Amino acid sequence: MADFVTAFQWAMRSEDSQMACAVVPDATPAGCTGPCYAISGINSGAWPGQYAAIAALPQASRPAAVQAFYQAHYWNNWFQQLVSDEVAKRVFDFSVNGGAGTAVKTLQQAVNALGGNLVVDGGWGPATMAAANAADQNALVQAFIAARVAHYRAIVAANPADVPYLNAWIARAQN
Repeated sequence: MADFVTAFQWAMRSEDSQMACAVVPDATPAGCTGPCYAISGINSGAWPGQYAAIAALPQASRPAAVQAFYQAHYWNNWFQQLVSDEVAKRVFDFSVNGGAGTAVKTLQQAVNALGGNLVVDGGWGPATMAAANAADQNALVQAFIAARVAHYRAIVAANPADVPYLNAWIARAQN
């Protein structure tokens, strides 16, 4: 069974490698007006209530609150059923970075690249779980990385304004 703390620490290497939990300027998500800030990747525009609650905490209390946020909003019972922490931490990290549905679609594409026959719909379910767990886990990690990189390249192909982010996205995927 996959371990949340392992996956969380993996994702934090990209979101806040020192777990400083400091307020930093961040990108403004769609629909947000004015400047946005983040604490360990928790964006004030995307998660205003959660961000404000964590920002109001004393610095020493923020790491536990950040971890609780990621567990409540990104980890789910499907992740813990994955047999490989190596797979789980990458799918979890992509959920944080690209959205849960996109991460699951990417996992389904990776399974299919290894000979699976999943419907690529972005939904967790018993078929996705069984196929992911039955796959060669090292090969699945590599197929997931390749599918994630392809996803980022497709974003840039559709929106060339995102080209400045591509190298960082690819580095995160290949980590």
